[in-house]
Amino acid sequence: MTEGSMLLAGIAPPDPLPLPAPGWLLWALLMLTFFLHMLAMNWVLGGSIISAVTRISRNACAESDWLIRLITRSMPAAVAATITLGVAPLLFAQVLYGRVLFTSSILMGWFWLSVIPLLIVAYYAVYALSFRADRLGGLEVPLSWLSALCFLVIGFLYSNNMTLMLRPDTFVARYLADGGGVHLNLDDPTLAPRYLHMLLGALATSGLAIALVGTTRRMLDEKVACYLMRCGSLWFVIPTAINMLFGVWWLMALPRETMLRFMGRSGVASAALGIGMLAGLGALVMVAMALVRSDPRGLIRGGGW
Repeated sequence: MTEGSMLLAGIAPPDPLPLPAPGWLLWALLMLTFFLHMLAMNWVLGGSIISAVTRISRNACAESDWLIRLITRSMPAAVAATITLGVAPLLFAQVLYGRVLFTSSILMGWFWLSVIPLLIVAYYAVYALSFRADRLGGLEVPLSWLSALCFLVIGFLYSNNMTLMLRPDTFVARYLADGGGVHLNLDDPTLAPRYLHMLLGALATSGLAIALVGTTRRMLDEKVACYLMRCGSLWFVIPTAINMLFGVWWLMALPRETMLRFMGRSGVASAALGIGMLAGLGALVMVAMALVRSDPRGLIRGGGW
């Protein structure tokens, strides 16, 4: 495309300065740092939801208090790690794809800016629960759900921006319709399955982490360890089983040319999808089997690997 045609399409012209490093290196660092960010982010998002749900039913099981303390005490550090580890992949994405990422960020500008106040509210709620839970009284459950809701909304806004940047053909029409920065990518068929797939993945990853804590903490009471392994396994198995269906939905919602790459047109893409599906299915089977074993530690660890 010429510079004039790119401007007409709503895409900024290439920066006259070259990339600060080879493209392949920047992409590899983006993948590495995003993976590290995902590890912390999954615990923050999934853990906050699990904690909020457990607080509602805590009277049904005395061991649930241990799980709530485990998540609550780790959450301030986990949120800090998520933010810190999220800076690098966002910067690498801006370097590689800034010409479309900056435009999509402007189109949804007010929603994009709202991420900061949402994060501040969630952070305050997390700290209150972690360090002042004994003084909160009846506010403990509402604050727990408030932090979980804030993280859910932040994830939804990020999904909107990361999908909107993939649709530069809509930039000009959206801006001409309303240049006030209030656009979301709600008409994108991939938005819902992408967001739900990542949400369920966060719940499953957090559940598996809880189950693994039950297998590794030798100082735990036996009842607490069994509770963590069973509760964590359930939080892994149910979302993962549902996610198999959402994953197919996401695949089918992709643009045809992109979908065909995963269906055999590209050997690398097809192999990556196949390995991911087999690994997820293998973990699902192993952890599901652990639910009916008297000593599930080996199967849970196997599922974790």
